[in-house]
Amino acid sequence: MKLLGRAAFIPLIVVALGFAVPVWAHKPTVTTFTYNKDIHPIFDAKCGSCHRSGGVAPMSLLTYREAFPWAVSIKNEVLNLAMPPWFVDERVGAFKHRGALSAKEMDTIVDWCLGGSPEGDPATSPPSPLSDDADSWPLGSPDLELAMPFAFELDADSSEAVEELVLATGLGADRTLRAIDFKPGSANIVRSATMTLGDGSEPLATWVPGQAPQVFPSGIGWRVPAGAEIRLRLHYKKTWLDEGSAVTDQSTLALYFHESDAVKLVTTLSVKVGSPHTMGKDAELVALVPELETPVDAFSADLVLPDGSREALIRLYQPSPDWPRKYWLAEPVRLPSGSRVEVRVTASEPATPAMLLDIVSR
Repeated sequence: MKLLGRAAFIPLIVVALGFAVPVWAHKPTVTTFTYNKDIHPIFDAKCGSCHRSGGVAPMSLLTYREAFPWAVSIKNEVLNLAMPPWFVDERVGAFKHRGALSAKEMDTIVDWCLGGSPEGDPATSPPSPLSDDADSWPLGSPDLELAMPFAFELDADSSEAVEELVLATGLGADRTLRAIDFKPGSANIVRSATMTLGDGSEPLATWVPGQAPQVFPSGIGWRVPAGAEIRLRLHYKKTWLDEGSAVTDQSTLALYFHESDAVKLVTTLSVKVGSPHTMGKDAELVALVPELETPVDAFSADLVLPDGSREALIRLYQPSPDWPRKYWLAEPVRLPSGSRVEVRVTASEPATPAMLLDIVSR
């Protein structure tokens, strides 16, 4: 979670006593919420994947002394719905891996920030759910593990870069993918990753810090042909903590396959703004991927049924290409034959992005 501004711990020098007293020692407390009991669990669950020591964010929020100086910025980011980055209009659709704060979590954080930001009793803080085992895979040992063939270096004079490379699967036969995971080699600089199959037109998965392994719904999968190549696109960006230093990364991809090929196969439709797609046969929609080259104000996809009625599939507000996501539907949506998918965009500059639809035939 990237926060506005840079804060520093500024001691209040008490000359008469000859020692420094932290400014928070004189901040009145008018909230019942404390960091250890109420705030730390939220930061752990919703912010800690970025805002931790060695993470991609420029500061950790996982201890009281680290979080306290940022209270004002935290409040502003939460109230502006800027952090955690989750662009979905919650009134439309239901999606897996929801990244937004709940209304209760927002109220708790803002109340704590405005109410003196007390620490509370460390004994009341529950154990962190974040794993310290950097070598483990949440889904267990992968069927195929693909590491970058070389270490990429973001040199001392560079702050940001995009690297694209091809990973050879070496598969001797067609396999059907059931899940995919990604592990950054250097979590402090890897901002996002996009994995595509073949020529890059079929998005297998996206990754941003905190992204859970992407598991296909039961009974469906993605065909990975024998000898297939996976294209990996990585966005690197330093925080001020790493400026002036060279940082290397060698990230790894994990693939998990179905034991049987008797599953429905996923295919991808690309629907551009101004070019609706009419379904030629019944299908089910399982995921959507916005393809953005520049930030836009709003991006949406609607389903127009044969009777003319309209159903919103997804509404995104101020989505950014810096945070690519595949939005997995909580339940598949039926796309009947003859229905039409329309994509719309609102942007200050001309833009014609596409919405990629992962579908399975019925």
